Amino acid sequence: MTAGSSSSRSSRRFAPEAGSLEVLLAAFRLSDHPTVLLSPDGAVLGANPAALAAGGLEADDVIGTPFLDAGWWSGDARALVGQLLEAAGGGAPARATVSTTGRGGTSFLDLSIVPVRDAGGAVELLIAEGRDVTAAVHAERALRFSEAKFAGMVAISADAIISIDDAQRIIHFNRGAERIFGWTERQALGQPLEILLPERFRAMHAEHVRRFATSPIAARQMGERQEISGLRRTGEEFPAEASISKIEVDGRRVFTVVLRDITARKHADRAQAFLARAGGVLASSLDYETTLRAVTRLSVPELADWCVFYTLEKDGTIRRLQLAHADPARDELLQTLRGQPLDRGRPHPVFDAVDGHRPAIIPDISDTTLNTMARDRSQLEMFRELGMRSALVVPLFARAELTGAMGFFSAVPHRFDQDDVILAQDLALRAALAVDNARLYAEAHNALRARDDILAVVSHDLGNPLSAIRIGTSLLLRSLPRGERERGGWRHLESIRQSAAQMERLINDLIEVKRIEAGQLVLVRSALGVASIVAQALELFGALAADRDIDLESRVEAGVGAVLADRDRTLQILSNLIGNAVKFTPPRGRVVLSAARTDGEVLISVADTGPGIPAEHLPHVFDRFWQADRERRQGIGLGLAIAKAIVHAHGGRIWVETTLGKGTTFSFTLPAAPVVDPP
Repeated sequence: MTAGSSSSRSSRRFAPEAGSLEVLLAAFRLSDHPTVLLSPDGAVLGANPAALAAGGLEADDVIGTPFLDAGWWSGDARALVGQLLEAAGGGAPARATVSTTGRGGTSFLDLSIVPVRDAGGAVELLIAEGRDVTAAVHAERALRFSEAKFAGMVAISADAIISIDDAQRIIHFNRGAERIFGWTERQALGQPLEILLPERFRAMHAEHVRRFATSPIAARQMGERQEISGLRRTGEEFPAEASISKIEVDGRRVFTVVLRDITARKHADRAQAFLARAGGVLASSLDYETTLRAVTRLSVPELADWCVFYTLEKDGTIRRLQLAHADPARDELLQTLRGQPLDRGRPHPVFDAVDGHRPAIIPDISDTTLNTMARDRSQLEMFRELGMRSALVVPLFARAELTGAMGFFSAVPHRFDQDDVILAQDLALRAALAVDNARLYAEAHNALRARDDILAVVSHDLGNPLSAIRIGTSLLLRSLPRGERERGGWRHLESIRQSAAQMERLINDLIEVKRIEAGQLVLVRSALGVASIVAQALELFGALAADRDIDLESRVEAGVGAVLADRDRTLQILSNLIGNAVKFTPPRGRVVLSAARTDGEVLISVADTGPGIPAEHLPHVFDRFWQADRERRQGIGLGLAIAKAIVHAHGGRIWVETTLGKGTTFSFTLPAAPVVDPP
């Protein structure tokens, strides 16, 4: 059969003299390497113990069997072994690494098949010898896998990975380096490393690498003392972070630099710092004009050469409200545009931003575009002098309402990129809120000023006539003829007098609230006997309570002592609380004024048997101008608010407890006056 074919058992064995065969068998029987004797046609004539052990076979299993079918080879190895047999059978030694199967699983042999010739030169015997190279094959495969994995990681890394030799010439340049620096690998290999560095840093960097080469340190961070910069092929510099390492390869020193472009991070850091600074500036004032100036000044020159704040008016007009230029000389020229409306008949990026509710960019403003934007020849010349080659406009929203836009302009074409758009939007959001808050504050301030003016008119121009009415009615009541008094005419005069007195109290309450808001509440503190002040308050309301058929009681604990308080203000608190209690307590009800001493304080309570206060109203009872029953208003809802302010001014507390259908208790504390021991 031909070498490498699968035939049936050979009918003949090796035929040399018996003595020669014994010598051959003895030679390979003791060998540690698997050795098999084959006939020229590839049949097994003999196998040493190492060969049989490698396949987990017995001699009778393989003698006479074709070498390919003897059970040593895996399926993938049969073709390769067949090629070796064919070459050796033709008289040429053959060798290859093949896989085998045995009891220990798959292993690898360095298999060589050598032909043995007879005296006539014909091949009479083949000797197949294998050396176990399993460990070496596995090691080589692991090395190749590791190298492939490393090469893959290096290739796809977003960072630049660059290797240089002792002469600082580039010997490796990955795809990350190509993307960052703009050079292809073919262009960079063999070039000096300095092509990747700004010229001012080249000599210093070369010296750093030479010193690192002789140092015992294997790796270190570059730019530990200062930021490092890279140089793109276009000539653009960029900030970077880098580390360098060194290794010896076959007696050659190789340096590897891993470099990261941190342009985006630096931009983000600057943007965050800018926005933080902007937040501080915008929060520094609530004055409307000051805030407008701050908004426009913030953007130059950080974001643009000049900036315009546009306002959208109710009729749809867009007007330049505030402007700022980075160049003081041009800023004066720019201010001539302040207050001017934009012409809807001419194209402008502001209209695109406002109408589309999204940022608008003109990357390169040509002279033709500039001409269509300008109102006339003089404005065209002004735009040219100001420098308008690129524009970015972002809309302004406050409380979900479009209020205007911010325009950023530069004398450089293509000045604004997507990062600038994001930054401008963040600034616009803060600016819109700040301007809106300033506007609301101005409106509130104007409203308060108008209210104060009205209060001044009320207190002065109405106070005097009301006093005259009250005094006049009192005089008329005292001089009323007996007959008229008996007919009940006095009731009309008394009603007029009480109405005038009530109006005076309302005016006084309004004035009091204004005084409290202005921080002008003055307290004249002295030691007040609690029992006497309670008695005085009850006396003020005794007649009113009796007229309404309400019991008015006092429960002052013995030894309650005195409070350190303002007499008139304390009476004002009690009057407001007792007045409310009498007002809301039905006939045959009861109002109890009690006082007790606690640790350093005196607790005073006014309890009634009225209808109580619904739970949903409790959070508002001390609010100004608030009343639970707005359909039956009695006053303007300031009494409890004033009482609360006076109590707090004394350093005390005030609160309410209520049960529907059973009544309400208002309680407050005042500081107790120190007890002075008698001499």
